[in-house]
Amino acid sequence: MTDDTRKRADAVDVLRGLVIVIMVLDHAREYARGPGVADPMVLEGISPLLFWMRWVTHFCAPVFTLLAGMSVGLQARSGAPMPAWQWTTITRGLVLIALEFTVIQFAWTFSFVWPLRYAQVIWGIGVSLIVLGLLQRVPTQARVVVGLLCVAGHNALDAWHPTAPPWLHWSWAILHDRQVMPLWGDAAVRTSYPVLPMIGLVLLGEALGRWYRTVAPAQRAVWLMRGGAAMIALFVVLRTTNVYGDLHVAMYGASLAGNVMAALNTTKYPMSLSFVLMTVGPALLLLALWDRRTPAWTAPLRTLGQVPMFLYLAHLYFLHAAGLLLALAAGYPWSAFDFRATITGIPAEFSYPLWLTFPLVAVTLVVLYRPAQWYARVRASKRYPITRYL
Repeated sequence: MTDDTRKRADAVDVLRGLVIVIMVLDHAREYARGPGVADPMVLEGISPLLFWMRWVTHFCAPVFTLLAGMSVGLQARSGAPMPAWQWTTITRGLVLIALEFTVIQFAWTFSFVWPLRYAQVIWGIGVSLIVLGLLQRVPTQARVVVGLLCVAGHNALDAWHPTAPPWLHWSWAILHDRQVMPLWGDAAVRTSYPVLPMIGLVLLGEALGRWYRTVAPAQRAVWLMRGGAAMIALFVVLRTTNVYGDLHVAMYGASLAGNVMAALNTTKYPMSLSFVLMTVGPALLLLALWDRRTPAWTAPLRTLGQVPMFLYLAHLYFLHAAGLLLALAAGYPWSAFDFRATITGIPAEFSYPLWLTFPLVAVTLVVLYRPAQWYARVRASKRYPITRYL
């Protein structure tokens, strides 16, 4: 492995590791069982701590999605047989979808009978990788155009909500509308993450990965900085003018702090253009910074970033178990835990102060760091084919 290849991988892994830390914060906050947040957040009455904890975790889904496509582009080789490369990308997507509705579903619910299935971020990345695999024979420039249209153009369709025929209603729920779709009996699936903008991010990420490995390091950093700055500038323009980019316009008043919160309060489901610009722009700036040099303090982030799916699964199970133990410690009897009535089984009345989220995050990362190191070594050995998917 050349020094440039190692540096490139380090920068991407460090960024992914940072996003994992933020992801743990997001899901630890979920188990705080305190005030919930809507999408976008209802600013009236929301505490600044809750707002900023929720806002910073917005970076997780879009950056993970972009890096999923980027990883495909970084690993692509011009001499690799096209059918094999297509199949690898497609099977990765299929594995992610299978994990979403089985292992991940159980991590959230600890129940085999919970009737609602959640098509969340791993599902969205899986679908997007399948689309990327199917489009591998399409020229890269054409995939970039499709990606830009998906990310930047889907907000033009915000007012369209077809309900018939059923196939169109289902298809649009998967692509753009967040819906609960009945299956049979009381079973249903919720398209928590509509996939149209996620498909666009994966297509753009794959093109970014291919570009990344063909450009000199100094030039990479310059263009990444320019790209990130341009995205942030466009975000400011769109949210200032409210002309396009988000279904929910920013409502400004006399308070500077309130206006900042209003501008940043963008739509996540599906990821609006403003939401993507707000999150991916700063991510590109960090990637440019770490592409030049990854400081010594980022080594733990690099380790975390090398095994993202392993940590995604592990932290969900750990936090759910921690939530159960905290409720037991608070005095709730086991008879109060109902895995049919609440998604987690934890009594609906249970909650703890929001600030306790931070020590829970620290404990989670400390406990999972050694297993992450071990699994990174196992994955690097390539002894087990299954590790390419996890």
